[in-house]
Amino acid sequence: MKSFRIRIVLGFTLLTALLSALVAAWVYQSSAELLRDDTDRLLRDRAYVLSKSVTPMAMRLQPWMEAFLETDKTGLRVQVVDPEGAVLTQSANLTEALPLSQQARDAATTNMSSFTETLRLKDGTMMRVTSVPVSTYRDSKSAVIGFAQVALPESVRHARLDSLMARLLGVVMASAVVAWLLANVLSKAWLRSVDAAAESAHRIGLGGTLRERLFVPKDEDEVARLARAFNELLDKLESAHGTQQRFLADASHELRTPLTVLRGEIEVALRRERPAEEYREVLESSREEIERLARLTENLLSLARSDAGEGLVTSESVDLAELCGRVCDSTSAAALEKRIHLVVDAPEPVFVNGDACALERVCLNLVENAIRYSPAGESVTLRAVTEDDEAVLSVSDTGPGIGPEHLPHLFERFYRVDKARSREHGGAGLGLAIVEALVKAHGGSVAVSSIVGRGTTFTVRLPLRA
Repeated sequence: MKSFRIRIVLGFTLLTALLSALVAAWVYQSSAELLRDDTDRLLRDRAYVLSKSVTPMAMRLQPWMEAFLETDKTGLRVQVVDPEGAVLTQSANLTEALPLSQQARDAATTNMSSFTETLRLKDGTMMRVTSVPVSTYRDSKSAVIGFAQVALPESVRHARLDSLMARLLGVVMASAVVAWLLANVLSKAWLRSVDAAAESAHRIGLGGTLRERLFVPKDEDEVARLARAFNELLDKLESAHGTQQRFLADASHELRTPLTVLRGEIEVALRRERPAEEYREVLESSREEIERLARLTENLLSLARSDAGEGLVTSESVDLAELCGRVCDSTSAAALEKRIHLVVDAPEPVFVNGDACALERVCLNLVENAIRYSPAGESVTLRAVTEDDEAVLSVSDTGPGIGPEHLPHLFERFYRVDKARSREHGGAGLGLAIVEALVKAHGGSVAVSSIVGRGTTFTVRLPLRA
């Protein structure tokens, strides 16, 4: 596969050669036409001079006329014939008589004009011939008494055209060589930054650090835009790589903690014989850790499906008002246990298109979070309304609120405001990340607002059903 630089050089050279060839062809064609016109004009002028030099009394070449016509230098052939075409006199360089065509006779008879044509002699020589009538007045009328003919071999004109063609071919070849040299020099200069970028990219691909960036030229050209775009891609890759590393570290830590607890409790239980009640306590604790592992695994699977674009299974009409009621019913036991008052504010149906199970999980995660972190005696409000052609689902609590420094990070995976409290409540910091992923999969957005000491509100906005 040829390199890009070679393709540029070849393309530039071929294009230059093609343009030069087209120009050369135009020059050749124009020159051929001009040379034909000049030849015809020369023949016509010389023939008219010759026609005026002969007289009815002496239908022959005057001694000075052949010298005047410079037949030796120009290669002109000169001949005088009678009206029937019989040769009366001719120049010394004419070895064969020039024929007198019927067209020349007709032109003289019609309007006493000259006639130029290309004729083939008996020996095969092609001649460009101009015939001019020689006339005299008889009975007050002009009468043709002969023809003055001047000819030039076509080989003379062809020789000049061949010489021109050779020169034009030389110009085309020279322009191609110059174009090739110029393209080599320019392509090296133009692609120097591209080569440097390719080397940097290759070095990064072979195990270099993602922190390395390509050099961006000062000129705002295509190469600079390419380097800048590649650097932006590296920024995203570095960010994604860092996120992945943190995710793996956090996931490993979260998975290791319950496994460590399980192993420790089981090892302690097996050190000696214990009463059945103590074994029951160990089994209950192990079940809690297993449930925690199951929830964590399910959450990780949900995020993986969301990242792969497989978060939604179906698309159907979903009433958010009805969904709020179902979530309120399913969480009422947990709310009653903490003496949390659940309120549903959904006066009218609010329909959206989406996955009912996914949207219910969004609402359930938000409500469970609100119940989990709200003190006893507080209230949690579920609200579903229509605002500005959007469906709005919000979950508000009157709990302690969240500090402003935590708000930008709440939807990050494994992020927890209070790690000790989160672990105590069985949270791994994935619930809000799942909420955001599912909402975005529905073409919506989720936002949070909070005032310390007054409570927190999560607001989900979704497109209304079409």
